[in-house]
Amino acid sequence: MSISSSGNANLTGEDQSKGGGIATTQNQSLSVGYNAAPQSVGILNSYLGYQVALFSRTGSYNVVVGGESALRLASSYNCVIGYSSATSLVGGGATTVVGALAGATIVSGRANTLVGCAADVGAGNVEDAVAIGSASSVGAKGGVAIGAGATAGGALSLVIGAGAQTASEGEINVMNRVCGYRAAQSNKYTLELNADLTRLGGALSFPGPSSWAVFGDVASKDLVFLSEDGVSTRLTGSFRPGVLNFTGQHRCRVAEGEDLLALRPGAAVVATGAYCDLDGCEDLLDVDEALPVVTLCRRARDPRVFGVPPPDAPAPAEHIEHDPEKQQPHSPGEQQPHSPGEQQPHSHGEQQPHSPEKQQ
Repeated sequence: MSISSSGNANLTGEDQSKGGGIATTQNQSLSVGYNAAPQSVGILNSYLGYQVALFSRTGSYNVVVGGESALRLASSYNCVIGYSSATSLVGGGATTVVGALAGATIVSGRANTLVGCAADVGAGNVEDAVAIGSASSVGAKGGVAIGAGATAGGALSLVIGAGAQTASEGEINVMNRVCGYRAAQSNKYTLELNADLTRLGGALSFPGPSSWAVFGDVASKDLVFLSEDGVSTRLTGSFRPGVLNFTGQHRCRVAEGEDLLALRPGAAVVATGAYCDLDGCEDLLDVDEALPVVTLCRRARDPRVFGVPPPDAPAPAEHIEHDPEKQQPHSPGEQQPHSPGEQQPHSHGEQQPHSPEKQQ
C-alpha cells in the first residue's frame, strides 16, 4: 500500500511513485518523507525524513530518521537519527549514530556508537568506537571519547572530559587528572594521578607474585599494609601501648617441641646457638635474615638469656624449628646438666654445704 503526496491510494502493495508521502512495500519496509529511500530493496527498514537514504539500495533492519541522513546506506542493523547524519555510511553495519551532522566521516566501519551533534570518527574505517558528546571524536579502533570536544586518538584509548585528548594506544585521560599510558620501549603501563587529595573507599590491591593490599582500618584508623600471607604492618597517628615504639625487638624461631603457651609476656627465652633463615634453612644464611633459635629459659641466671616474648606471643607455627637433632626442652622438674666447673644457682635462704677444709 502507498499513499502519495496527493493522497491517492495504491492497493497493489507496491509503491509506484516513491515521490513523497508514505510508502510500504512488499519487503515490509516503511518510508515516510519526500524521496525517502526511493531505491531501497532491503527488508524491514524504517526510513523517515526528507530524502533520507536517497541513494540506498541494499541493507536491511535499519532505522533512519532525519532529513538527508544515511544517503548511501548499504549495510544492515544500523540506527541513524539526526539531520544530515552518517551521510557517507555505506558498509560495516551495527552502527548507531544520533545527532545532527554526526558520523559524517564514517564509511565502512562497523559497531560504532556516535552520540552528539557532529560526533564523529577520525577515519572512514574505524570500528568499535564510542564517541559521546558534541564534536567528540575517536580516531582509532576501540577508542572511547566522552565529553564535548573530547578526542580519543589512539586505539583502545579512553578520554573523559570536555576538550581532553589521548594520542597513543591504550592511553587514559580522565579530566586531565587521571592519566595512564604505556611506555613505548618497556611496554610498562604507568598511571598518574593529579589530585590534591585522594580518597579510596576500599583496599588498594597490588596483584602479582607477592600480592599486597593497602587500606585504612575504620576501627583503629590505622593505615594497614597486608600481605597475601596475612602479615600486616600498621602506621598509626597516635600512641597506643600495644603498638611497637621500641627498636629492640628481634624476630626469632622457636625450637621444635617448645610449649608455646609457656612463652607468655615476661617469660625469658634463651638462645640455643642455632640459626636459620625465614624459611627454616640453616645453609647459606644471609646476615639480614638470620634468626636465632630460642627456647624457654628454665634455669636461673642462665647466661644464654636472649630476651622476653612480646605481648603478641605465642609465636606463629611457621616460626617453630623442626630439626629433631636440635636441643629439646626439658620438663619443669627435670634437672639440667652442668659443666664440671660451673657454679650452681641457689634459692634465697638456702644453706650451702662447705668443704671440710673451709669449715671454721
